[in-house]
Amino acid sequence: MLPADAWARRTMATSRLMQQNDLLADALQRAGEDVIRPGGLTLISAVTNIVETQRTFRAVRFLPVVAARDRRPTVNGLKLFIHEHPNSRYFRYAVMTCAEPVPAFGDLRGAVQELSRRISKWGHEIGKCYDIEVLYRGIEFTRSTARERDAAAAERGQESDLSARYGADTVLYHVHANVLYWPKRNIDKLWLDFLRYTKQFMGAYWRDNERLGNVEEIVKYCSKPADTLAASDDELVWLYRQTQRLKICQPMGEFRRWLRELKTQRKKIARVHDGRGDGKLMRVKKGRRGGNQEEAADEDGNLIEDDEANEDGDGDAAEDAHEVPKTRERTGAAVPPSNLVIGLSLPQWRHSPWAEPMIMIQNYDPAAAFGEDGGDIQAWQRQARQWWDDAFAPPPEEALRVARMALDASMSSNEICEAAEAACYIVHTCRPTVPAPGNADEEVPPEELDDDLREVVSLFDGATVVRLAPRPTDEDDEIPFEAPDVVARWAKMRADLAESEARWAEWRASAAHAAGRSPEHGCRIAA
Repeated sequence: MLPADAWARRTMATSRLMQQNDLLADALQRAGEDVIRPGGLTLISAVTNIVETQRTFRAVRFLPVVAARDRRPTVNGLKLFIHEHPNSRYFRYAVMTCAEPVPAFGDLRGAVQELSRRISKWGHEIGKCYDIEVLYRGIEFTRSTARERDAAAAERGQESDLSARYGADTVLYHVHANVLYWPKRNIDKLWLDFLRYTKQFMGAYWRDNERLGNVEEIVKYCSKPADTLAASDDELVWLYRQTQRLKICQPMGEFRRWLRELKTQRKKIARVHDGRGDGKLMRVKKGRRGGNQEEAADEDGNLIEDDEANEDGDGDAAEDAHEVPKTRERTGAAVPPSNLVIGLSLPQWRHSPWAEPMIMIQNYDPAAAFGEDGGDIQAWQRQARQWWDDAFAPPPEEALRVARMALDASMSSNEICEAAEAACYIVHTCRPTVPAPGNADEEVPPEELDDDLREVVSLFDGATVVRLAPRPTDEDDEIPFEAPDVVARWAKMRADLAESEARWAEWRASAAHAAGRSPEHGCRIAA
């Protein structure tokens, strides 16, 4: 179980990411860019039975969901690289900017390429002069009007004439890079000289942010969510085409060689859960899916889009490298089968703070039959509910109610946590016998409750406190909740114990009698 407030923050962040992703995908689709695959994937939660249909996107890194997936190897790798590196305490994080902003529909690609080349040259020069190595470079750009940028500069006490040069309402994109670098030796005496040299070399504003606190600060999406949501469809299409096939996240130096060695060993960095907390990052062996070849990837481990695979080909030379087998032409449109059951996923915190597995179905049609796969789904649901109950999770309806409370954000985090803890103890109880007349349970009025109990009850809509009537004296002390075969097994066990006790008593009596015999009766006593 996740803390309810932490689960709510995580769910809201995922919702914002999907909102940003859908906005971009729909804008690109309207512009004729095919980024959404036909069909789709339906997820049915195995315990709460919530049906959710997801769209499947092509490998376009401009989409935030795809970008987050492709960034994960770099994020995990950089975290483990920093953790294992003996000199990681000397790693520093800097921000470098372009001298001029790029107006919307301008040459954004050229600005990104020029900044990337300048950082590469800067890394080469400082390596020779100051023994400093650049480990990573990530591109990011922000969006605002010229008027907004002038106002921000005025607050910092700086002069800016962007409104006069571009027009006050002109949308400008400011390109900058997040850089991780490593001074390999003590350069305290040369530090000021290094700062002046870097400013002169870059020809624009830059800032040293000292040590890196969080890897996600530098390995992130190229645009802020608020900027993406504020952009028009034409701007989004322009951004996609300007950043297509650009390396936004670029490992460099020793970190790049470290990732290349992992690829040579066919390993990757993944978080392995050990049952105590969130787990830890470890090297794991890559597997092959059904014996197929691995997905195309560049030397940094990033997945390559379909139209990027042959980007560096040499025309005729690339065509002569291998002969592409001919495929037969289809005579008619193939109709994909409905309700194709793919499998059962690992437990996910998707709909509540309690994890549950998801049944994955392609081309879901609730009106169509599942056929032979229907039995598998029912078996998976029974098994998932068994896992759910074994983990002492609350009833599914209570779990969903706690989830709604957490997402509503109308209650404090402490109240949400109290409700989540109380949900695990809400069970359906029954009495072993029918209560006798006159011994009915009594509902306690709210005014008789203490403050703490009244506050807990207020968390549950329509809940009341019941004072159970005393149990009649003629009722058996043992509540017969066990099944008949269990009762029979316990009865046989008691009988066996009684029989064993009788045999032990007989043996003890015979042993005591034998100990009292004299030597004349054949007993040998050691001297």
